[in-house]
Amino acid sequence: MKLMSENGVTNGGVYKRSFNESFEQAPMYVHVLTFLGFVVATLFGYLRDFTRGCGLEKCIFATEREEQKDFVPLYQDFENFYNRNLYVRIRDNWNRPICSVPGPQIDLLERVSDDYNWTFRFTGRKLKNIINMGSYNYLGFAETEPGVIKTVNTVVNKYGSGICSARQEMGYLLFEHYPFSSLE
Repeated sequence: MKLMSENGVTNGGVYKRSFNESFEQAPMYVHVLTFLGFVVATLFGYLRDFTRGCGLEKCIFATEREEQKDFVPLYQDFENFYNRNLYVRIRDNWNRPICSVPGPQIDLLERVSDDYNWTFRFTGRKLKNIINMGSYNYLGFAETEPGVIKTVNTVVNKYGSGICSARQEMGYLLFEHYPFSSLE
C-alpha cells in the first residue's frame, strides 16, 4: 500500500478509477468587474482617509497614544486600511450572536450601533426564524428534536459517514470499501 501521493494517484490506492476534476471558468467580465469593484472601494477608502487627515471627517478608528510614538506601531496605517474603511461599514453582517440551535433556521439577538458599527448594544429582542446560510449545519443534524436525531441515526447506519473534505485533501471515502454496520 502506497503512503505517498503521486500525480493522479490517491493515498492508499483505495480509489482505483482515474479521477479528473474540472471547474467552470468565469467569464472575463466577472474578472474585470471584480477588479473594478476592488479599485473603486480602495479609491473611496483613500478618499475617506484624506478627508480624515484634513479634518473634514471625524477620525473614530484606533490610533496610537502620543507616549508610544517611539515604539513599533500597533495600528499600521496601510494594514488597518481594510478594517477602517470597508469591514467596519458592513460588520453587522458577520459575527451575529446566535441564541438557538444552529439548524436550518436560527434565532439571532438584535443589536444596534450608535457609532457606525464600532460598538454594538443589544436591544433584548430576538429575531426568529432567520435562514442559516453561514454554518456547516445547514442540514440540521445538530437539532435536538427526537425525530431529527432518529432520522440522522438511521441514515448514517444505512450509508455510513464520510470525510468532510475535498478529494485533493484525501477527504474521500468509498462506502463499498468501508461499510458501517452501526454507530455503537
